[in-house]
Amino acid sequence: MTGRRRNLEQERANNKLMMELEELEIFVRHLKLKEALIPPDWHRIEREVPVRPRKTKITAAFDADLVRWFRAMGHGYQARMNAVLKTFMLALISKEILSQGDKDWKHDEIWGLPAKKEPWETRA
Repeated sequence: MTGRRRNLEQERANNKLMMELEELEIFVRHLKLKEALIPPDWHRIEREVPVRPRKTKITAAFDADLVRWFRAMGHGYQARMNAVLKTFMLALISKEILSQGDKDWKHDEIWGLPAKKEPWETRA
């Protein structure tokens, strides 16, 4: 603004604007940090995941909107679903994301320890 003073309403609006801008800057900084951790190949999965003929057949039930979304990607949508599930599995194994078994009784994160087996996982 010019050299004139703001009235109370203008000052409040300006303060609110500055707070919103600061929150947006923080959000963008965090978003850039998160995006830097995502490998570049992740963004190519939907186009380039090879469709391999040899897989283990199972029967699974998925939410209708999820299936619709993957089918909209075209041929090879099941291979893409497989790639997303495999990525999730590897992220859990590598502790990039934590499972319920990776937290102690206070729900604090336990790093460097194997995840605790759930009762249903002990059966062979």
